[in-house]
Amino acid sequence: MKVLHVNDVARIGSALVRQARSVGLDWDLYDTARVDPRWSPRTRAFRRALRGAAWEAGLARRALSADLLDVHGATVTAHTRWLRRPYVLHLHGTDIRVRRYEAPYKELVERAVREARDVYYTTPDLADHVLDLAPGATLQPVIVDVRELPVVSGEAGSRPRILFPSRWDAAKGGAMQLRLLAALREEFGDAVELEGLDWGENAAAAAHDYGVLLQPRMSHSDYARWLGSGTLAVGQMTGYMSISELEVIATGTTTVMALNSRWYDGSHPTTGDVPVLGGAVDADRLLEATVEGVRQGLEGVRVSGGREWVATHHSPECAVQRLQTRFDKLGLA
Repeated sequence: MKVLHVNDVARIGSALVRQARSVGLDWDLYDTARVDPRWSPRTRAFRRALRGAAWEAGLARRALSADLLDVHGATVTAHTRWLRRPYVLHLHGTDIRVRRYEAPYKELVERAVREARDVYYTTPDLADHVLDLAPGATLQPVIVDVRELPVVSGEAGSRPRILFPSRWDAAKGGAMQLRLLAALREEFGDAVELEGLDWGENAAAAAHDYGVLLQPRMSHSDYARWLGSGTLAVGQMTGYMSISELEVIATGTTTVMALNSRWYDGSHPTTGDVPVLGGAVDADRLLEATVEGVRQGLEGVRVSGGREWVATHHSPECAVQRLQTRFDKLGLA
């Protein structure tokens, strides 16, 4: 079966295609067109239209020879549906968790899910938003290739360094992220260094109000090295893991992450025995469990086996095997 992946969200499409080709599968990737920020405002609309037309022509040419489209992102179907090709749909987060409930996107997103031949979601919390539309949808977890990540460097410093690898905004816990910073400063004061990304609507507050040292946006390789340089890392305050948390776990840096026990119930290999401090707790204990996890980490508790766990459950090899099993059941080839 020839499969064309459309859109490269979080580099998942490229990881799938690279692995599939390595085992002889005929999969390809066609990423979405991007607007160049260097374009002049006077010509941006015109140049965007030209780029969009060229992109659709390229999509049509590639889709004609494909047996199946794997569309990454529900809103992308606005640009692929006219092809009338069978497709499966990967839901990555905002497209179903947020866009489904916004008036401009609601009809598009719900139609995309209902018309797909098969539906996959990448984090366990998304089941709450998709299963009523597609009862047969399955968890196909976030992909992390540990070969792209360095092993923890364990850089020593005068004070413990606590890293926050997610952006500072509502999608990552928003207000609770700031409440966590307040709790950490109250308990540990200036005995710890707090570092995060200069990214998100609350980044300025994190720096100004709680003394978080903000690192500039960086290449993935530099980001990966940074993840492996801290004493501890603290995940997002949502109760579920995204790619940032999995990548930092894979470096070997001890990671603190309170997981919502309703989603992390062990019903899937990636939702049980997660190698973090904090673990699966009730939703109303996320903040408390995270602070306790940081406390344990600063007292010297370390988590081992994280790299192996990520490789076992979130590798490109596992992802391609899971998807190929689903594709075979569609009976298209």
